[in-house]
Amino acid sequence: MTNPQTAARYALNQPRVVGEVIDGEVMVINLDTGVYYSVTGAGAAVWPMLVGGATRLEISDRVARHYGTDAASVDRDLGTFIAQLADEAILRPRPDDVAAGLSDAAEAWPAATYPGFGFERYDDMQALLVIDPVHEVGDFGWPSRSADDSEKA
Repeated sequence: MTNPQTAARYALNQPRVVGEVIDGEVMVINLDTGVYYSVTGAGAAVWPMLVGGATRLEISDRVARHYGTDAASVDRDLGTFIAQLADEAILRPRPDDVAAGLSDAAEAWPAATYPGFGFERYDDMQALLVIDPVHEVGDFGWPSRSADDSEKA
């Protein structure tokens, strides 16, 4: 019998969350909250697989094989990592239950020893990253001045 947790597939919680791999690190931003995240180590290596719909079992097997480490401990670490991503609303269950072309580029795998799934949360720039829906952007940028404001200046 298949374990539902290890068979679940996930997708990036778009459009409110964006993620990009940059130099072996994944930068993720929640556009609604302004919180951003850093994913490193094996987490960055498997990111394309994870958001592409690979199952937890497929990912943990791949990581254990690559690093020659215990599959059970990798699966436990991966479960914690996925739970963190889900708690932060970065991932959502994939509705179609289909993997979307799984990527597994060898150059994306860091180090020769198992580095674990690195995940850091940063909220120090929330005020700068949250889009301000109150103001309207005019032809000359944001914020635009009304005709009344121009006469007062």
